Formats: sequence, C-alpha cells, structure tokens
Amino acid sequence: MSTALLADVALLEVALRNALNKQLVLAFGPDWYRQDIGLDDRTRSALALAWKKLPHGKRTLDDLVSRLMFGFWRDLLSAGGYLGREPQRFQCDYEKLWRSALHLAFPGGKAIATAEGGRFTRTWTLEIVSLVHATRNRAAHHEPFITGFPLPGQHSRVTVEHAYAASLKLAGLLDRDLAIALASLSSVPSVLSVRPVPSGAPSATADLDPESNSRHIE
Repeated sequence: MSTALLADVALLEVALRNALNKQLVLAFGPDWYRQDIGLDDRTRSALALAWKKLPHGKRTLDDLVSRLMFGFWRDLLSAGGYLGREPQRFQCDYEKLWRSALHLAFPGGKAIATAEGGRFTRTWTLEIVSLVHATRNRAAHHEPFITGFPLPGQHSRVTVEHAYAASLKLAGLLDRDLAIALASLSSVPSVLSVRPVPSGAPSATADLDPESNSRHIE
C-alpha cells in the first residue's frame, strides 16, 4: 500500500510545488525567494537550508523549488507563524499570500468546493493538502495503513480510502487532466481490493483541523 500511495503523492507533490511556485513568480517575480513577501521564520529557515544544500553552480529558482520539501509548500497554505524575536516578534499573515496569489494555483477549487456544499478557502484547501502530506510521511516511513492512521497533532484517524480520495481531490484542484490521469494510473484501488479489512478499522474521519497540526516540514 505504501508503494502505491507514494507513487500517487510523488506526482501530486511536483504538481503542487510547480503550481504554487508559478503563482509566486507571477505575483513577485522569479526572485520571489529573495524578497520580503511576508514569510515567517520557519519558512525562511526552510528556504535558507534548501539554498545552502544547492551546489554553487546550481543555485537557480528551478533547483531551489525541486529541493524544497512537501512540508514547505503545505505550510504556505497555513495561517502563518511568527517572524523575529521579542520585542521585534511579528505575526505573519499567510491569508494575504493566499488572496493575492496562491489561490490561483488551484483552478478547480471553487467548482469542487461548491459541489461539496463548501467554500473554496485557504483552510479548506489546507485540509486536503495536509491529509496528502500526512499520507506521504506515513508511507515514506513504511508505517501501516490497514487500520487507518492518525493525523499529526490530532486524535482523529483517517482511512486509506479517505487518503486516496484526498489525493484525487488535490489533483482535481490543481489540474483536471492530472485528476483524470491519476485516477487511471493509480494502483491504490487494486491494492485496496485485495486488502483484508480488520474489525475495528475506522470507517470515517472526524472533523479535521489542519491549523492545529504541528508545523513540521518534510
């Protein structure tokens, strides 16, 4: 199951980072990562670490984007943390980034949210991305999925089916053709069809609150 899920998430991670980077470039230019665009300390530290790891001959935007981890992009959809230390410590508002640029990375968002009876917002999008991110981390660490898995910082557990649905939904938010391709190519349904279902496995997830997750970048 981990192999099947990771194959899906690998496609989504590349699509997500490319979509968000595109909107940052359109809003702030190709050197957005050198500008003060309102990033918090944690995000700035992740940028600096990724930049430091790049060979001097490959310190370009494309190389930087490919080096930044899934958690970096996920965190851009959070509420934002703090910048600086007391007495010069300020709250960063990522809602401004969302409204000015990042919402445009999800052209399918409004239609999908409306079809579900919801609203296309930053927190709604973050919930989906957070679930895919948590799925990626669990699969990468070869942890079991058969009885569902907990979300970081929460007591709720989600099923593999829910995680797979979130992957398809994220694909649809980013690109309709990507969603079609992922649904066609994913091996998750075939793995699920032969998976034993243990008694006591969760059938649904409790309400998710991605803003309460610990902001762990991977």
